[in-house]
Amino acid sequence: MSYDVEEDEEDESEVPRLSFGNRLALSGVLSSGYRKLGMLIEHLETRTWEMQIMGGDQRITADWVLKEIDRFAQGLGKWLKVAGDDKAEILQHSIGSRPLTEHKTMVEFGSFVGYTATRMGRAVERSYEKGFAEGSILFEDSRLQGANRITSMEIDPVHACIARHVLDMSRLSHIVEVWIGQVKDLIPRLTEEHGDMSLNMVFMDQRGTTFHDDLSQLEELGLMFPNCRIVADNCVKPGSPVYCWHTTVSERYKTTNYSLNEFLESTIEDWQVVCDYLGPLAGGHQRPMPWEEAGDGGEPWRSYPIRDL
Repeated sequence: MSYDVEEDEEDESEVPRLSFGNRLALSGVLSSGYRKLGMLIEHLETRTWEMQIMGGDQRITADWVLKEIDRFAQGLGKWLKVAGDDKAEILQHSIGSRPLTEHKTMVEFGSFVGYTATRMGRAVERSYEKGFAEGSILFEDSRLQGANRITSMEIDPVHACIARHVLDMSRLSHIVEVWIGQVKDLIPRLTEEHGDMSLNMVFMDQRGTTFHDDLSQLEELGLMFPNCRIVADNCVKPGSPVYCWHTTVSERYKTTNYSLNEFLESTIEDWQVVCDYLGPLAGGHQRPMPWEEAGDGGEPWRSYPIRDL
């Protein structure tokens, strides 16, 4: 059997060519949120290439990367929910107030694009530089000190890859490590990696409704060193009511609530809750949750019948 090759061959000029963006739209792989993050990476890569062309490779630092992320987020439709502006000031002060010791580490719940992890890593580097100048630390370069690593946890593998890339650009991969998985599954790994009472700083930026569960797990495993500082973001938007109640009434924590504006949103209020963990024996007993107090003579929780509309 013979075939007419000329008739079977398709005319390439008649086949519609799809751009990269069209292929993504047809595949349905990326949501609009992922596209925005792709635009962020493109922005950072473009700016990095421009700096290298102009001979400014040494100016590509963690501070420069943070400024470029801020610059990107100011664009129309490019806002990112990161802990910038006033939130960053509180976080940076909290990190600076923690002593640098060889057996202590910091942890972040929720990496997103690595913005806060980069800020935390840079703050640790500044602490090393200050300690070296004062004579309390032997090495100015934190890579030679070999201590005070930061662990950042992220459930979304795409976000985790972006965070790792941002940390590589910031030259902070020797300080910050990104783990992929659910926080509740990764917390026990902290004990295996660093041991008991190894945390002196915790930053919570995951889903607010799990803050109290994750904090309880840290308590049960004995991971927090006395005077460990916990900074919880987004306690109003989207909110973490149980966590806020628990840390406020518990005698194990010294808590301060800060009312702040959302990043680049002067009309939107949010809270950061800053706690100092006083230790497992502080206060002598742990107050039960509100729904557990119903049978202790207090006012029981009311249930209302559902009305048919």
